Amino acid sequence: LALFSEKPATCPSNPVQVENVLAHDAPGITRGTQWAYGGGGGAYGVLRNAHYFVLVYYSQVLGLDPALAGLAVGIGLVVDAITDPLIGYLSDCTRSRWGRRHPWLIASILPLAASFYFLWHPPAFVEGDALLFTWLVTCNVSMRIGFTMFVVPALAIVAEITSDYDRRTKLLTLFHVVYSTFNNGMSVLMYAIWLVPTEEYADGVMNPAGYQEAGVVGSIIIVVSILFFSIGLRRFIPRLRQFRIENPISLREFLRQVSDVFRSVSARIVVLAGMLYYAGVGTYVVLWVYIYSYFWEFTSEQIAIIVIPMGFAALFLPPVIARWGIGREKKTIAIAGLLGGMLINLIPISLRLLGWFPENGTDALFRIMFVAGFFEAGLLLLFDISWRSMTADLTERMELETGRRNEGVISSTVAFTAKCADALGTLIGGSALALIAFPTETAVGDVPEDVIARLGVVYGPVIFLIWLCAIVTISRYRISRARHKDMLARLAKP
Repeated sequence: LALFSEKPATCPSNPVQVENVLAHDAPGITRGTQWAYGGGGGAYGVLRNAHYFVLVYYSQVLGLDPALAGLAVGIGLVVDAITDPLIGYLSDCTRSRWGRRHPWLIASILPLAASFYFLWHPPAFVEGDALLFTWLVTCNVSMRIGFTMFVVPALAIVAEITSDYDRRTKLLTLFHVVYSTFNNGMSVLMYAIWLVPTEEYADGVMNPAGYQEAGVVGSIIIVVSILFFSIGLRRFIPRLRQFRIENPISLREFLRQVSDVFRSVSARIVVLAGMLYYAGVGTYVVLWVYIYSYFWEFTSEQIAIIVIPMGFAALFLPPVIARWGIGREKKTIAIAGLLGGMLINLIPISLRLLGWFPENGTDALFRIMFVAGFFEAGLLLLFDISWRSMTADLTERMELETGRRNEGVISSTVAFTAKCADALGTLIGGSALALIAFPTETAVGDVPEDVIARLGVVYGPVIFLIWLCAIVTISRYRISRARHKDMLARLAKP
């Protein structure tokens, strides 16, 4: 019960002097600002898409044991997560003429793009489990540290450029629209161009050159996306300088500020819900290619077509948020999105395991999964957007209690736990493949039927139960629209 008990927030005796939070939208959120913020989703989408293919590439194509591949990816995610609160704290305390966030945004470009490129281009001497595992860990760790340097300031900055309850959701919606477009767009290109069958590779998924070409394109998109985001938001730099924290940087201060985040019951709820959601997402993402290639036995061309509506689903989110989301509580939107998404994910798998679903290779199966993918992608994004917007609203809660504008610490601390859970999900996915004895370097159609059935159990019912726990948790979230408005009013008082 103590986890869900929250004392009223009170202003400290010496709060940080910041601008009137009720007038916090000057110089204004223009359409250009919205799309500049959304443009950062391109880099995020490319990285998330890589998560779908890296396990297949290293285990099925390069021959690394899937349990080791899952462990290597999981290690990268854990290291990435550990650096989140540190970079969030340092960016909060950064003092420069470029403000608190932009130095980190620009500095992230080189390590992120370079490590992403080398992830898909291991040298010829890197072969065998030991060297492949070491290379994958090294590239993944450096890539994710670079990504943290970008995404932590990028998510923190939304709470700085606007305090409006709904406008934060709109900005994050555009970010996720671009993220989903590039995430799914890269999948379309993978199956339509880079992983198509050739004379040398009858199964295009086994073609290493396709992954390497995608690595080059992805690196370019990362550079362009981050530059577009950083340059587009440069006019907010004077405002961001006003929010800097003057306390000296120290380990003790860092730990104190991180621990302050968990004083709020809503923060604890957001953290726990994110952990559960991303534990399911990590497992979902790792096994997605296996499900569509081995369980449903779709060809590369069919998967490329199925992914198209998944990308288009994000384009419908802005009008959905504008017509249905505005005026509703964020936790209501989050619950509706995750509940719908997980049911769409579960039902086809469960019906197939029961023998009540169209057979592989039939037009009926292809059409059902084509439509299901559209709704599943859109609904899961609704949860993610609402969850991140809830995180932004924790800013005012902490300012009332501590007098600090800790957007970086808040967003990174929440992201830390989510990424740890994502790493756990990745490890679960890789370990599940080893547990069910899924063979490596094996083409579609050659995997035993009992192994395929066990793969379906992991992907369907197991992920459903994890996400159901996330829904129960997020239902306890406390910062409503009315409470957020009250916090802004209290902060506006002299």
